[in-house]
Amino acid sequence: MKLLRHLWKRRVTGRPDQYQAYVAFPSRADRPVGDIHDRIDELEHAFEGRLDIYARSQGIAVATDRVSAETFDVDAFEAILERIEDAYAGTHRLAQLEKWRSIDGRLVTSYVVVPVKPLFPRTKAKAKADRTTENVAPPTD
Repeated sequence: MKLLRHLWKRRVTGRPDQYQAYVAFPSRADRPVGDIHDRIDELEHAFEGRLDIYARSQGIAVATDRVSAETFDVDAFEAILERIEDAYAGTHRLAQLEKWRSIDGRLVTSYVVVPVKPLFPRTKAKAKADRTTENVAPPTD
């Protein structure tokens, strides 16, 4: 019966009982510390202050406790992820993993978010070509 309830919540309603996240912030000499601090403050608010901050050799990591689905704002969390992606846009790509699992009889959605350096960085010419393609208006009928 538990399995059926978990499958129902996951597949049909798309709504878990709880949410949690792990977010890494790689350090960079040219990035203001305030950007990272602001994102951590936003995560702290989204997860009701239930988070731990760890110093790593290559930056900072934030691990949250689980919060109930009733109090968690998914849209606000996604907006935070977009701001993290914008902060690392020039040098990193945002790798995201979402996992659904049963913990203590509850269906929990866990996010792992890590900005990673691409294997083959974009060249300046490629970046400029991409920007000009984005600015081209679509054809009209």
